[in-house]
Amino acid sequence: MRKIVFILLGLFLIFQANSQDLKSKKGHVILPEAGDYVLGFDAVPLLDFALNAVNIMNNTGQTAQHPGFVNGFSNVIVGKYYVTPTLAYRGRLGINTLNTSVKSYGDDPLQPTNPKPDNILLMTSKNSANTVFLGGGLEYRRGHNRLQGFYGGEVMLGFSSSKTKNNFEIEYNTEAETAGYVSNGSSRVLLNKSGTSVMFGVRGFVGVEYFVLPKISLAAEFGWGLGVVTSPRGKIETEYWSIEPGSSATNPYQYVEEVEGNSSGMSFGFGVDDGVGQALAASAALTVLFHF
Repeated sequence: MRKIVFILLGLFLIFQANSQDLKSKKGHVILPEAGDYVLGFDAVPLLDFALNAVNIMNNTGQTAQHPGFVNGFSNVIVGKYYVTPTLAYRGRLGINTLNTSVKSYGDDPLQPTNPKPDNILLMTSKNSANTVFLGGGLEYRRGHNRLQGFYGGEVMLGFSSSKTKNNFEIEYNTEAETAGYVSNGSSRVLLNKSGTSVMFGVRGFVGVEYFVLPKISLAAEFGWGLGVVTSPRGKIETEYWSIEPGSSATNPYQYVEEVEGNSSGMSFGFGVDDGVGQALAASAALTVLFHF
């Protein structure tokens, strides 16, 4: 009986040692170690590509309707640093910008009587949008084999803004008025700029991670977050061909008026990952992680 106890105890200790130091057939450590840095990104596009490639669910479009998880914020880079094999600092960074420019052409409005007026550039409209997202927190994990469970919390902060700027080639002046391009009371928007929205949230999360190869894993998680978004009034610049209020002039002239935007607001919410909206969903549903 004593021999059996010693044998079982020995097997248990061997199993524990192998579990704590899980290695591949080539001797590479599979699970995270203290001092490991981790870089992750949204795994959904990879799954979309794979599922489209094999035509699963008969969807060959750009986005396969694969079995989903909680939808999140995909434009975020995920990073971690392991203090111990079971504790990691985690951070998120997303810097996304979009700039577009549209040119509009048409007949020269200063030559209305010309039977074949020149086709000229009339306006260039430039649109820009910027979003910055930051997040940080602690992640704890447990498990001894390739399948690991993890949980923790993080704080998130984001900023976003947008702007539309219109550049007109035909000026507001007496020549334009004579040609009939403008008249007393004409106006056009030169700039429409939103206020900078500020997003703040706290989020608890739980998930699972499977190490498909040494130091390469696929993780899925969902969270519960509390978020606040404030959106202040922006500004609008409008150009007029008129008589400015309070002026003693008798003939219209060109002037620019700047006013605050038409709306502002605040959102507050508590929900699964989306929080107040997609802006506070800190991660994609599925993430590919590389440990170095």
